[in-house]
Amino acid sequence: MDAPGGLRSLRRAVFMPSSTAVPLAAQSIGPFTFEDGTTVADAAFTYGIVSPPGVSRGVVIVCPSLTATPSILHDWWTDVGPALSNAHYTTLYPHAFDIRTIATLSRERPPGIRDLARGIMALTQSLGLAPPTFATGGSMGGMLALEVAIVSGAPTHALVVAAPAVQTAWARGWNMIQLSAIEQQGGTAGLMLARAVGMMTYRTEAEFEARFASDATSDGRTIVGYLTHHGQRLVERFDAAEYERRVRAMDTHDVGRGRGGWREALSANASRIRAVGIHGDSLYSAESVVAWASTVGAVVTTMQSIHGHDAFLLEREQMRAAMHAAFTHAVSVTAIGAP
Repeated sequence: MDAPGGLRSLRRAVFMPSSTAVPLAAQSIGPFTFEDGTTVADAAFTYGIVSPPGVSRGVVIVCPSLTATPSILHDWWTDVGPALSNAHYTTLYPHAFDIRTIATLSRERPPGIRDLARGIMALTQSLGLAPPTFATGGSMGGMLALEVAIVSGAPTHALVVAAPAVQTAWARGWNMIQLSAIEQQGGTAGLMLARAVGMMTYRTEAEFEARFASDATSDGRTIVGYLTHHGQRLVERFDAAEYERRVRAMDTHDVGRGRGGWREALSANASRIRAVGIHGDSLYSAESVVAWASTVGAVVTTMQSIHGHDAFLLEREQMRAAMHAAFTHAVSVTAIGAP
């Protein structure tokens, strides 16, 4: 029998098509000052929101990964999110600052992760929502969930999936290559090339060899075709300028900036933070996630997968277990909507 996340999972790991469109709306959040000192008198943030059928017991924030939209996040969350959350909690899917809000920011200095987290919290207040019970996300979404937990404070708990406390040099280097592709190729070609670079960091050698080695291509599948396909899919559904802004945002991630370093910043919030690392993740290794979480005393678990970084999207059973444990803990501690 294959180990969890082994070769057998290749046959069941598929992206679920978007089944429920979550409309994208824009909400004024009032005056907002970015980390670079730029102040916007009337900023706005775009988002999607889904309310439970009855009275809401609280708020859950599902933060976006690099290319996620509210509809994509909703499909993922309704699958891996706990039944209690989906049935009784308002779910907020923050997207980005409205384009008019960031019009005066330079291309090289778009909103950073902390700007986005502060914008998300301003959005919840502007919408009249209660302080969030739980925030989560994978990769860039994990960075945002970590910052949201710190910016919001109690009672907000966070499950941080496959994300560092501080952006790594390794990931920054891959991001530089993606940004160079966009700048040099421009438009569709640049985004497709950036996506190909990204996909090579999201999966593993073992998976690609199993799928695309010479003895596995009798049906015509190739790694080149795979990367081209994913690039084409992305340019059809996602804005190239927003992709670049999010890549640049990830390079600003440092929870310790201005807070006495990441250890001090996280130690003060560790009781409300849980983390998940993925064995085989070549972008943000399980070892690096375990290191920051265990150093500050946060609860940390790991997942096994042949899919590497993308396991948080593909290994649904393991994600459900991690989400259930973290959400149940958050609800029990805050005593909000406890069953």
